[in-house]
Amino acid sequence: MKKTLASILLILLAAPMSRAADQLPDSLLTVKSPSGALSVVKARQTAKAGEAIVVRGRIGGRAMSLMDKAAIAVLADEKSIVPCDANPADSCKTPWDYCCESPEKLKAGTATIQVKGENGKLLRTSLRGFSGLKELSTVVVAGTVDASSTQDALIINVASIHVEKQ
Repeated sequence: MKKTLASILLILLAAPMSRAADQLPDSLLTVKSPSGALSVVKARQTAKAGEAIVVRGRIGGRAMSLMDKAAIAVLADEKSIVPCDANPADSCKTPWDYCCESPEKLKAGTATIQVKGENGKLLRTSLRGFSGLKELSTVVVAGTVDASSTQDALIINVASIHVEKQ
């Protein structure tokens, strides 16, 4: 996933920044959680490029799990990996990065979610704050598996997001 996320970030940084920030579509937010959600781990095991998918997880898995200038986030499995703040003895200041987990568990338990516009291009705006979205928010996303997804990097083009209230 590092290569894919890093590649996306390089493309964003190389693109002209004169364009104004995009708006997230109103249709992106769903009040009701989509049914049939898979865990991130199960989705990584079964997802195929182009197929519809519904996945449930928490925003996290990297120190920067919500990008500032792009509608991209990292989604972490809720059960197979545990945020650092779940351990009372851990005083980690960024528990959403799951730094207390092994790199292997993080790799198997995270996916990238992204929102594209009608033109098929990644939206240049952050998902941060969308319906209260922040690190460690629990979400259910529905969309399609991106064509660039691989065994090592699951990328979901999100059509709708349900943000669970905490």
